[in-house]
Formats: sequence, structure tokens, C-alpha cells
Amino acid sequence: MTRHLTPKAALLTAGFILLTVSANPAFAREPAQVNYQVLLLRQELSVQKNGAYTDSIDRVIQPLTMAGVQSQSQMQIGYPANFAQVHILEAYTETASGVKHPVPADAIYTQSSPDALSAPFLSDGRIQSVVFPAVAPGDTLHIRYTIHYDHPYLPGIYAISTLLAPNVPVSKAQIILHTPAAQKLYAAQQGDAWHAMSVSPAKDATSRSFETSLNKVSYPPLGSPALTQYAPLAVISTAEHWTEVAKAYNQLATPAMQMTPELQKAAEHLAHGATGLDAVKVIYYWMQKNIHSVSINYANAGFTPPSASSTLQRGVGDSNANAVLLCTLLGALHIEAVPAMISTSARFHPYPAVDPFAFGHFLVYVPAYHLFLDPTSRYAGIHSLPLEDAGRPVLITGKNPRMTQTPLPDLSLPLIDKHSQLRLSASGTMHDQTVEIRRGYAAQDIRSALMGSKGRMLMKGLRNGFYEQGDLGQLESIAFQNRKKLDQPLGLKTSAVKNGLFIPGHSVAMIMPTDTSIAKPLQAFTAESVRTTPSLINPSYMQSDISLKLPQGYQPAYLPKNIDVQTSVGSYSIHYALSGQTLKIDQRLKLPEFVISAKDYPALHQLAILSSSSTREGLLLVKGFTKR
Repeated sequence: MTRHLTPKAALLTAGFILLTVSANPAFAREPAQVNYQVLLLRQELSVQKNGAYTDSIDRVIQPLTMAGVQSQSQMQIGYPANFAQVHILEAYTETASGVKHPVPADAIYTQSSPDALSAPFLSDGRIQSVVFPAVAPGDTLHIRYTIHYDHPYLPGIYAISTLLAPNVPVSKAQIILHTPAAQKLYAAQQGDAWHAMSVSPAKDATSRSFETSLNKVSYPPLGSPALTQYAPLAVISTAEHWTEVAKAYNQLATPAMQMTPELQKAAEHLAHGATGLDAVKVIYYWMQKNIHSVSINYANAGFTPPSASSTLQRGVGDSNANAVLLCTLLGALHIEAVPAMISTSARFHPYPAVDPFAFGHFLVYVPAYHLFLDPTSRYAGIHSLPLEDAGRPVLITGKNPRMTQTPLPDLSLPLIDKHSQLRLSASGTMHDQTVEIRRGYAAQDIRSALMGSKGRMLMKGLRNGFYEQGDLGQLESIAFQNRKKLDQPLGLKTSAVKNGLFIPGHSVAMIMPTDTSIAKPLQAFTAESVRTTPSLINPSYMQSDISLKLPQGYQPAYLPKNIDVQTSVGSYSIHYALSGQTLKIDQRLKLPEFVISAKDYPALHQLAILSSSSTREGLLLVKGFTKR
């Protein structure tokens, strides 16, 4: 199994380089934003009978612009140095006239990966960098190298997968997996761009291969999900079912969860007599506060977690280590908990075939309460996952392994619920008293911004935010409810004065005081009425009730029309009503899904336009006017 490639030119990850100017006649009809093209991308993985394997990579990249030269002239190869070795077989720059400039030995160097530098006890990752000489637009960069692995990342599982970034032209891409003849291979793809190829295997070997080209370039617009949600993806694997990955991981994790007297004592001390769900809360919240989390690239570190006892002693771990520690502490209290493998990328369906590197993060699953917990998240309650963990494919390990999906954000109540009492004076000054209740991930966002601040520093930050919105006046006070109670809604009560809203006169005009934050989730979808790729939104349920007390003697010349729209992707409404001197504005937005298909995108665009235009409605007040 492999996912070691981290060159800037790689198309195996979603971190592709957006392209900027075309210099190639072959792509003259495409948008002029292509910085480089891939002439060859070939990866061949050969498994030996003793379980070791070798990954052979052959790449030819052609920078087309100076931006392409800058991004592609240095390639980086990441690997786990504790069980793998890299060998550069050939690397050179070839000019348009056919002159070859080999990469000198001193331009190939190895250094520790960032995660190995920050947490060497968790990763022995290395990065081998190759710097190509004398590169100009139109030249080609050639590299062949191998990575030999002493054993697979997970026992008995080998896989290879390639994802093509749709904005990078590819003349030829091929992946091949060879295994001993007794080993079955399973292959599948996302979409129909890849083609299964016949391979002449070596004696006593089984082989599968995919090949494709991607000459038509497209550019995912702002607000698109991860490429793995929709771009061409091919996978070849020795595993037929995801549960095989879970069982292989169990072999690595079970020894790490060995109970010790120290762990037993720590769990009992932390629980302080609590049992059941109360014990889960106590242990989980203690870990959030006391075990520091670091980010680890498992392609460089491997999936073997450190022991729970060592993580407890160090007070620091990655998501894998922290999941193992939390499971072990809960196990000491007779509460079953198991690690669960997940990806935090914006992908919401499993890979078409089994590749362990579909996952890059670990949660904890507590079967008795059907809870998914992320101990690396400082501000998540036990019933509300961080947004990047919600709605994703998740592989539960342990004795009952299965692939499922983490819960979507709970929209049974508004994530943001605002109630504002506004009083507008004849001088153009508005007094604003607002109570805002936040739940779920909306509360986590605010808590993460506020938890580290207090006193004058807190008020300074809040006032800066007030002025950055363009408001004239001042934020006078703010109060919190349940600021540190992560399982309770977070309440914020603010008092503000805004000046200069209009110049007094017989008639005055101002912007209708609607809640502009409701339009923010849809701002990326106002420009285009049609899309050919899926779109990504954050599931939302937001409501805002505003009561505006008008100056004595002033009345609206007219009120905007009410809006009530129900679509296949969500709903939006805004209602206006006048009662005496009080104008009431009720605004609602509900978006229950993460991914909106290209077919349903026009409905999303409609909601985006409506919510955006509502925040720009004018309010004309006329003195002495009687509305008929």
C-alpha cells in the first residue's frame, strides 16, 4: 500500500497547483491558465512473497510558464524512513532542443518531514528533495525513482490509487499492481475516465492496471468539494472489503491499548466515581484540555500508534495516539470504545475500492451511546462533532468493524438564533441590544475564538470585529452564557450604538437592518447560475428576528415583498411587518446538505441571490407619512 508521493507536481493528492497561462498550442482553446502539463505519470507497485514491496515511479512534467517552472522545478518525495528507502534512478532536465542536464548529486538532499521535526517520537518521516537545473518554460523534467518498503503500512494490505486534478493536462497516466499469484486483486474507479489495461505479469504473479489521459482541462470553481468527491480516481487493492483494513489496523492498535496499573489508576482518578455517559464526558473533556494534539502525515509515519501509557506520560499525541489513549481510559472504566478512521477532507462517499490512505485522521467511537468523539478538537461537545468530521465516511475498528458515516450537523434547532431589539432615533443613532444563541459547530467556532481571551483583550478583539464591519459607533458591552460548558448552547448578549445611519430630514433612506451573516454561507454561489461540478456548502439553520423601533413621526414609505422559497437544496424566507412604530423583520435560512449536485445547483444559486439581495434592501422613511 502506498501514498508516499508529495512532489509539487503530483496529481495523487488534492493539493494541486491552480494553473495560470497557456503556452501550448495543444491547449489554446482552453482557459489560459495552464502552468504545466504531465506528459507521463506511471506508478508500478510490486509485492514480494516475503511481504516487502517496491514502488517504481516514472514522471515527465513540462512547465509551460514561469509560474510552472517555479512550482515544478523542485520535487519532494515523502516516505517513512523507519521502514522504507528511496533510490533516485534518473533525474534530468531536457531542453526543447533535446539537451539533457542531469540533476547533480548535491541537488538531491534528504531532510526530516515537518511532523517528524515537531514530534519525532510519532514520526520518522523523511522528505527527499530533487532540484532540477536550468529549467525554462517548454523544457521537460524527467525523474525515475523507487521506494522499497520492508513491509506494508497495514499488515497484509497493499493498494495503489491515483487521482487526477481536472485542471492539469495529462498525456498518459498509468498505475500497475503486481502481487504473488495466490493474491487476488480488486480494482474500481470513480467515473469512466480510466481504462483497465491488460498486463503481462511475471511468472507466479497477478497484475492489474489502469490507464488514462486527461487533455481537456476544467477548473473547479470556488465552493467545490474535495477532488476525491468527483474527479477521476482509480484504485487497485488486495483488500475487497473495508473491514479488512479495520482488522489490519486492530493488529497494530491492540498492543498499544494494553492496560497498565498507571492507566487504570488515572482513569479512576479522572472519573472520580462517575459512570456511563458521565464518565465519557469527564474523560473526554480532560483529554481535550490536557493532551496536546499535533498533526501527523500517516504516509510518512505509518499507522502504528504509540502505547496509550506513553501518550499519557508525554501529554501529547496525534489523532491516532489520542484515540488509542481515550479508548484505553474508557476501557478501564468498563466502557467499550474503539478508534475510527476518517478523512477530514470535503469528501462524503467512500473510495470506489479499498485504499487505507482514504483516511488521514482518527476519531473514537463509543457503541453504547453511538457517539463519535474527536479528542483533538478542543471545543467540541460529546454530541456535536467538528464540522470537518461531520457527514464523512468513517471506518469503525475493534471487534465489530464496519464502514458507516459520521452524523450530519443537528439541524433540529437553529445553529445560530439571533434576536435583536433596535431603537432608531431621529438623529440617526441606533441602539442595538442583541441576544444570540449558537449551537453545534457554530458554537465551537465562537468558543475557539474566545476561549483564550478575557478582560480587556477580549473586548478589544470584539470591538475590532465591530469596526471591521464598517460600523460607526461602539460596542458597549458583551456577556456570555455557557461559555465553557461545551454541551450547552453558547449565549452572547451584546449592546452597541451605531451612529450616522442617516441625515435627519423630511425623508431619509438607509439600508434595511437585516442580518448579513445569513447570506455569508452562499456568497460563493451568487456569480454563476450553472455549474458542471458539485458544490460544497456547510449545513446550516440560521434564523434572525429583528424589531426596529422607528423614530416618532416616521413611517416606511413602503415595505419590500415577503419571500418564501422552498427548493430541493434548502429554504430561505424573509418577512417584513409594521406594527405601530415597530418594524419587524424575520429571516430564515436552512441548508441540510453538504454536497449539492450540478443538477440541483440552480436552486442553490436562487437561494444565494435571494439572501444576498435581501441584505441590500433599502428602507425609505418619510416624516408624517401615513401608509395606505
